[in-house]
Amino acid sequence: MAVSSHRPKSGSTTAAMLSSLLDDTLDPAYAEAAARRGERGETARSQTLPLVVGCVLVLGMVLGVAYSDTRAEAPSSERARLALLADVQRESARSAQLQDRLEELRAGVAEAVDDALAATQEGRRQSALVRQLETATAVVAVDGPGLVVTLSDAPPEESTDPVTGEPTEAVPEAGLVLDIDVQAVVNALWAAGAEAISVDGERLAPTSSIRTAGEAILVDFRPVASPYLVEAIGDPDLLVPRFAGSETAGRYDAYRQLYGIGFDLARAEELSLAAATDYDLRYAESTSTPRFGGPR
Repeated sequence: MAVSSHRPKSGSTTAAMLSSLLDDTLDPAYAEAAARRGERGETARSQTLPLVVGCVLVLGMVLGVAYSDTRAEAPSSERARLALLADVQRESARSAQLQDRLEELRAGVAEAVDDALAATQEGRRQSALVRQLETATAVVAVDGPGLVVTLSDAPPEESTDPVTGEPTEAVPEAGLVLDIDVQAVVNALWAAGAEAISVDGERLAPTSSIRTAGEAILVDFRPVASPYLVEAIGDPDLLVPRFAGSETAGRYDAYRQLYGIGFDLARAEELSLAAATDYDLRYAESTSTPRFGGPR
């Protein structure tokens, strides 16, 4: 007897469900929401694109105008630089002329003082003392035999610029002559018996300073550069062996061999050192009671 049932067969139902899952992987509601988002995104992009293009055009115009202005100002900047350079050269020449005139006036004053003091024995004694003090304080120019010491930076070494990658040359840090090196040589020369010293033509006075400002060495606020010529006046028969045998000379001779620093000694039969350019009278005392009235 055949039995009928109102339920479908389980096999056909399962196959239909699997086919639906494979064919429709996305829920219809999700698909509809994604479509709406896509429409809004296209609308937003279509509205934003003109704004972006406009900003790029404005930025390009600003950069172009700035570049044009910079090129237009370049000639005037160069003219200003050349004018400033001409001013510096003109004032430097005028300063040199004034310095020469100052030396002439100093020499005239010294001659007048010597003539006035030569009238008496006490005056002659005071004149000799004045000349001795003037030499010691670098007030007057001096000449005579002595010793010349030359200090110089080590030769530059080839290297590669870490930023550009281009080859460049630079002196290694250990091969640079510093202010303390010049100070050490000058102090050793004084200790060896030097009577007057100059560094690159700058006469050293009791109040002179040798120091560094940035990458430059200054002697009394005047820049000097390598090679540094240290000239010392004194008895060469005493000055040369004393300095050559000093601890300072031995140390810098070792630096010459280790780091390539230039260090050279040369005996000189005649040196001429100019007077110090700047000095101030800070203290003075009368050696006798002044007399008022009477002949002068």
